[in-house]
Amino acid sequence: MVKLTGRKKEKRRKSLLVSVVNLQNKIKINKKYIQRITEKAVSLGSRYRRKLWTGKCEVGIIFVNNNYIKRLNKRYRKVNRTTDVIAFPMEEHREFTPSIPSSCLLGDVFISAERAKVQAKDFRHSIKKEIAILTIHGILHLLSYDHEKRKDGLVMRNKEEEILNQIKDLKK
Repeated sequence: MVKLTGRKKEKRRKSLLVSVVNLQNKIKINKKYIQRITEKAVSLGSRYRRKLWTGKCEVGIIFVNNNYIKRLNKRYRKVNRTTDVIAFPMEEHREFTPSIPSSCLLGDVFISAERAKVQAKDFRHSIKKEIAILTIHGILHLLSYDHEKRKDGLVMRNKEEEILNQIKDLKK
């Protein structure tokens, strides 16, 4: 066996491309932190739910204000009120996306940063933690988790807690 010296180890390419977009200006968003939370949620959430393609997968995390998310909620869910998070899985809209075997589009998660701030205060934890919770919740929806039935809601909640517990720098 020949040992090659002087060569850098090739870094393993990440199989997840996370696009973080901030369309609001009231809450500062740490994009690297959101990318890390998203990677952890997809990794742990998809373990039992869906086998991801071996190629690159993409997911979008979009931060918006209350008015924007209220319009999305009304248009797509027929609910005329503000919500904290809405997920749009691409699996449900496969007819609109090209079939590319080497990649996958998980979908987009829209988070109301304003609502996250209010909920963080209500639940007595940091906005950082609330944004992590909402990001994880949205990602789990993209991975086919649901909470329409009580049993499914418990499964989803347990998975959220499991993922939150894996995030080292998340304080109260």
